[in-house]
Amino acid sequence: MQDDVRKQKILIVDDEQDNIRILAEVLKGKYKLIGARSGEAAMKCVESDDLPDLILLDIMMPGMDGYEVLRLLKANPKTHDIPVIFVTAMGKEANEVKGFELGAVDYITKPISAPTVSARVRLHLELHYYRNHLEDEIFKRTEALRDSNKRVRKEITERRLAEEELKKHKDHLEEMVEIRTQELKTANELLKVENEERKRVEMKLQEAKTRLENLFEKEETARRAAEAANNKTMESIRYAKMIQSSLLPNPENMKKYLPDSFFIWMPRDIVGGDIIFADSFEDGMIIAIIDCTGHGVPGAFMTIIASSGMRRITKDEGCRDPAEILNRLNFIVKTSLHQDTEYALSNDGLDAAVCFIKPKLAYFTGSFSLTYAGARLPLIYFQNNVPTVVKGDKQSIGYKHSDLEFVYRNHTVKIEKGMSFYMASDGYSDQLGEKTDRRLGSKRFLELLRENAALGFSEQREMLLHAFNEHKGKKERQDDITVVGFSFDI
Repeated sequence: MQDDVRKQKILIVDDEQDNIRILAEVLKGKYKLIGARSGEAAMKCVESDDLPDLILLDIMMPGMDGYEVLRLLKANPKTHDIPVIFVTAMGKEANEVKGFELGAVDYITKPISAPTVSARVRLHLELHYYRNHLEDEIFKRTEALRDSNKRVRKEITERRLAEEELKKHKDHLEEMVEIRTQELKTANELLKVENEERKRVEMKLQEAKTRLENLFEKEETARRAAEAANNKTMESIRYAKMIQSSLLPNPENMKKYLPDSFFIWMPRDIVGGDIIFADSFEDGMIIAIIDCTGHGVPGAFMTIIASSGMRRITKDEGCRDPAEILNRLNFIVKTSLHQDTEYALSNDGLDAAVCFIKPKLAYFTGSFSLTYAGARLPLIYFQNNVPTVVKGDKQSIGYKHSDLEFVYRNHTVKIEKGMSFYMASDGYSDQLGEKTDRRLGSKRFLELLRENAALGFSEQREMLLHAFNEHKGKKERQDDITVVGFSFDI
């Protein structure tokens, strides 16, 4: 993420030296650390050009408290974008809400948990870096490509003008040749004049030819430059695909825990806004699909936020409850993008379906079950070839209009022999067909699952892809495609 020349710099502000020492002990070796014993000292630390990459800020301090320090930081364009995490003993919800309203990116109460502090510091440094660098890099390369295209169009116009000029010279030459031929027949004395005129015209023609060849050479140089710029942009996007692919579950690990399963993940562009999340724990496993706003690079950036949030919730915070996972993910996405504030420029979010599956040994105690919660995306399961659609809550995650007080609901399904389960983003059913120009539709998708539910999961995957491509034909793909299917051998 960062080059090796410079460690990321963290400013720790607390009036208690012991608190600064504790935080420094947690973060030492990973970052460049500086401390300040008061709000006034902290403000002096940000007066230089070497600004910190992140600030850990106490609230209760003599003189200038943490709230006032944050107000001053946000009021200064130079320090406005530095992420600030409150680390305080003030654990009341009102204090936390006030901190977020002033612009804090996170709120940690004392006594601190070292793993939580490390994880949150790492998350917000990564988000700060990607926000400042990834979009700038894409913008610069897009601008370079646009400038190159402008030059190519200009040179093509110049070439067309040269061709028109050449045609005029050619027409003029033909006219002169005919006139001189007629004059030669009637007056040999004009032969010398005719030859001189012809040589003059041929000289102009050669000059025009030379100019045209130069224009051709410039056009080819511009084309190669545009192609090189485009290749650089595509290399960056392909590298982004490698990063996004690394966020997906390892297929071998998934087959270990879900041997009867299939996964379809097809971004519309090189990278996309869909992601599959899965992880296993001693008390069960989590599997989820997430459909983020947009496609391409913007959608991929959202999947990084979503994937980091899921890991934080399930690994760092140990949450296994699907509904609570969605509640916390709603908070993380909305506050990470500052969409809980009036000054937020973006309005992005996601839909999701999350399942928690108890260990298979629970079957012998009669408690082998699957718990599902959804934000607009449903869970579909078949029992005796009869489909059941469990609809998610009609509340998307993370958008400006998403309610942070909304409580998602859990649905528990007892797992029995022969049952199969499916989750999908809306890209499959929303695809327009070449012949009908209509959506494939949820009903047809459900019918395809029913028709192929008795097949092995590898065959089901191939049948779904075949039906999708047959419906799509030569139509462009509208959206990213993600489908997950699994069952249990009991």
